Amino acid sequence: MLTILVVDDEYLVRKGIRETIAWENYGFTIIGEAGNGKEALQLAITHHPDIIITDIRMPFMDGLEFMAKLKEAGLDSRIIVLSGYGEFDYARAAIENGAVSYLLKPVENENLIETITKVGEKIISDRNTLEYYQQLQIELPAIKKQFLLDLINGDITAIDDIQAKLTLLQLPLVVSGTNLTVIIKLDDFKIIAQQLPTQTLEQLREIIFYHANQCLGLDGKGFQGFIFEKNPGEWVLIAQTSCTADPVALLKENCKTLFMKLKDIARPELSNITISIGISNPHPAITEISRSYDEAISAAGCKFLPGNNSVVTFADNGVADCHTEIKKAIAYIRTHYAENITAETAARELFISPSYLMHLFKAELGKTFNDSLVDCRIEMAKELLQNPQYRIYEVCQKVGYTDTKYFSQLFKKITGMSPKEYVKKIS
Repeated sequence: MLTILVVDDEYLVRKGIRETIAWENYGFTIIGEAGNGKEALQLAITHHPDIIITDIRMPFMDGLEFMAKLKEAGLDSRIIVLSGYGEFDYARAAIENGAVSYLLKPVENENLIETITKVGEKIISDRNTLEYYQQLQIELPAIKKQFLLDLINGDITAIDDIQAKLTLLQLPLVVSGTNLTVIIKLDDFKIIAQQLPTQTLEQLREIIFYHANQCLGLDGKGFQGFIFEKNPGEWVLIAQTSCTADPVALLKENCKTLFMKLKDIARPELSNITISIGISNPHPAITEISRSYDEAISAAGCKFLPGNNSVVTFADNGVADCHTEIKKAIAYIRTHYAENITAETAARELFISPSYLMHLFKAELGKTFNDSLVDCRIEMAKELLQNPQYRIYEVCQKVGYTDTKYFSQLFKKITGMSPKEYVKKIS
């Protein structure tokens, strides 16, 4: 029920208002009464009434001063003023000071009930609206995230729908312009989550989010866009730019700055933490965000080439400065890693000699063809082991090995733990 405070220096007026109307039948209750503004102020501060019915002319503190004191106290009670004939100047001043209505004495019950009911309905309506917007503010981050998920999943493609949502959610994106997607992933997040205290893990995620905004140019330096955490330890940046320079190259440089910032965090427990970043090709319209996202995911998945703490673009898969044959060989590994492939079979596909291919790998990547193949297979194995439906021997076969014991030895050599230990860590 809504509450009412009655303020009038005439006892009979207060008694009449209190006793001649069955307020509960209309959804109200009288929580107090006072004979002057001074007494009423204390009651109002104590009880926070929804509605105050007050006289204008009272001893000690009149209605106008009482209203001013209510405002100073930060109370938002709706005020209905009672005034006599000849007090219209007071009534006008009361309205100017925030009274929602005034009634002439003597007040008819029907008029009072009608006025109070209208004020009560307005209070409820305003509260519902306020609660709606307060709830909206609470839910807004989740609503924004869901829209962006719909965008990258290709579930919303109509330009008009996208524009309407961008405007409604006040996202710093436009439907036209050059778009890129960047994926930032904490390497081996599930293991990290097991090893770090919850508070430290949350601080790490906040640090990455903060520096990603700074270093990737979302602070007004070349790019506009929005970054959100799609999954724990995996951030998606949808970036747009109107600059004529190569946006991929610019983002790649900014990502290197991000690595430097994270490296400067002098905390021993975070010294072995690494991240991998994938950058999509630029696309001319926001409707291609889904394709852009797939490219960034693909690029981020190529970290086995340059290693952790790497920035990989979809265009070069991490080997932009490498010989064309190396790029083709890497693509061959990524496509055929589950098969019984060797440097010889790859060289045959590329129409070059095996010795020349092995020379290129060593010279340009600093590792052998077989090292690159093993790294790719182990990375894929780690992904598969996160799916509880696969047994270790099945993962072994899916990534190109027939000997589970040998696979386990390689896995431990590269990751520092056996497949069984890895599964236990992430489960």
